[in-house]
Formats: sequence, C-alpha cells, structure tokens
Amino acid sequence: MSNSKDDGDGKITFTEDVIKSRLGKYGAVYFPSAIQESIDDILGNENIKEILHDFFKALKKYYEFSKRLKGAKLNPSLTVLLYGPPGTGKTSLTRGFAKHYDIPLCVVETDRLVSPLLGDTIKQIRNVVDLAAEIAKERGSFILFFDEIDAIGSERSNIHEVGEIKRAVISFLQVIDRINYEGVPLAIFGATNHQNQLDSAIWRRFTFHFSFEFPEYPLRKKIIESFLAKVKNAKIGVDNSIYTNLAEEYEMIQKIHSNLTSKLGYEISEFSDTLLWDEINKNNKNQGLLELTIGYSGSDIERGTKVSLLKAINTERLTYDLFYNSLKLVGGTAIHVERQDILTDSKQRFIKSSKNKQEKRYMKSPPEI
Repeated sequence: MSNSKDDGDGKITFTEDVIKSRLGKYGAVYFPSAIQESIDDILGNENIKEILHDFFKALKKYYEFSKRLKGAKLNPSLTVLLYGPPGTGKTSLTRGFAKHYDIPLCVVETDRLVSPLLGDTIKQIRNVVDLAAEIAKERGSFILFFDEIDAIGSERSNIHEVGEIKRAVISFLQVIDRINYEGVPLAIFGATNHQNQLDSAIWRRFTFHFSFEFPEYPLRKKIIESFLAKVKNAKIGVDNSIYTNLAEEYEMIQKIHSNLTSKLGYEISEFSDTLLWDEINKNNKNQGLLELTIGYSGSDIERGTKVSLLKAINTERLTYDLFYNSLKLVGGTAIHVERQDILTDSKQRFIKSSKNKQEKRYMKSPPEI
C-alpha cells in the first residue's frame, strides 16, 4: 500500500503504511487482516464478551448515536478499563474484537510516553491521542489501547509519584474528556495489572470496568483441551491418557464440589478458601493437571504447551508425563506475584498453601500415569 498522499486540500490520507509509520513509535499497530486471535480463541469471560459486542456495534455506528446523545446533552463515551493478572486475555480479547469488527488497533506501550524531560510526557500523551483521533475521523473508527496504563495514571496522592507523572494524569484526563465531548469515533481502552494504583479520576473516566481473573478448574479444563486440539491439528499425536486423566480428575472435583455446596448450603469458589482442595486432597493421592494449574493463566498453560512441543516434535507424540512436567516447569503467574492488587490476601495464601501441598505430595509420590 502506498504512503500518505496530500489529497489536494492539504489533508493527509491515513493509509495503513502511514498509520504504522506515525503510530508505530508509540506501540504496535494491528490491522484486522493481520490479527491472529479470534474472539472464540479466548475462552471464558462470556459476560464481558456480551457487553463488548454491544460496545463494538456502537463504535461502528458511532456518529449516528453520538449526535443523538449530544443533542440530549449526554456526551458519548467509548472507554473501557480492563484489569487483572497478566496473561488472562485482556489484550488478546481486544485484538479478537478488533478483527471481528474490522477496526484497526494500536496497542500503546505506555512506558514509551513517559519521559524524564519536563513536559515531554504530557506532549506525548496528547500527540498519540490527537493522531488516533484524526485517524478515527477519517476511517470511521479506531481503537487506542493503553497497555499498563498505571504508568501514566497512578494515584496522584501517592507520595512517591513525581510532579511530572501527576501532571500526566491530569493531561490524560483532559484528552479523554475532549474526545468524549467532540464525539470522535475513537475507542480508548486501558489495561493494568495494578488496578489499586490507578488514580480514582482515571477509574471515573472509563465507562466500562472489566475484571479478568485466573480461570477456575472448569475453564482450565477447556483451555487445556483447546491447546491439546491445536497440538493434534499440528499432526502431533496426543496420548489418550491425557484426556482420560483430565476427565477423571474433573469428574472427581465436580462431585466433591457439588457435595460440599449441598452440605454448606452455598456455592463455594475454588479460590475463596481452601475448603474444596482440602477435601479433594483427602480423597485423592495423585495430583492431576487441574490441581497442578491452580493459579495458572491461559497464557501460562499456553507456555507449558509450547515447552512440551520441544520434545513432542521430535518424538511426534505428546505424553501425559511430558505435558504434566512441562506445565509444572513454567509455573503459574499467581505463585510468582505477591502484589495485593493482583490477588486478595486470602487467595494468595490459598494458592501458596496449595502449591506447598502439591510439592510435598509430588516428592513423595509422582503422579501415576
């Protein structure tokens, strides 16, 4: 595709090459045809997906409804805040929606906006938003995704924050307000793993707040099965013992979960306390894939699968031992993250307790295959 051309009246035409050239210094630019993820690839979060479908449908016809809202003195706002542990699908799901609705996306690496030079951070923030706004006006819609938005949106009352960052927060709030007021078809997304560090005014500027959590065991089973299906699609054999052990472990957990819920009179969560896994450990001597992956994100399971492929490609066979040990090798995000803004204290203690039990049991008796 050709570079930008002056269309005769001094206006720049934003071709794909121009967008990549001008926005690329702030982060990665994705055009729908080049995005690999689909919405269905990111399992779980069905409630979030349902709302995002409405969100993107509105973005596609933004000019129409923005005029009606402004006429009623309601400034339209297409802003979304995604928060939660790393690897839980915040960026991937957004890319999937961008592909589905055929809307270009720029994932801004927020640390590129931060500068030690006085005033530079504010200038960079305004530049990237202004440029994205111009692209959105010409192309009908555009998505600006601020990754690790806490880098420019930290709580202003934090005594450790320097004046430049505090001014950056104010500048960011101002540009969001201006985009909303002008009715520009620009969707602004923010993603963070440190939601407790965000300035309260940042929270208020984002219309939608979506929490991404570590998957519980039913979803982990689906995620594991989805990656096993990809291995088979790559013409690599997958031992039936993986499916058999996974199905038996899931059935056992479900039965114990159901009995506990009936006994207690309320629904318990895998992460709410240690009740479920304490009961499971009483009845089961061998650790399975679902217990191993407590506190794993979908990304962790993907990494484990890729590690197993290093050997499976040579043997043309993925065995239970190889898959289990590869997942164990990469570890889960939760056990490596100590921050309060990622997990509640109780959840963190639970995951640590579970992992300690896993290690002791594994040392005494490796899983039977």
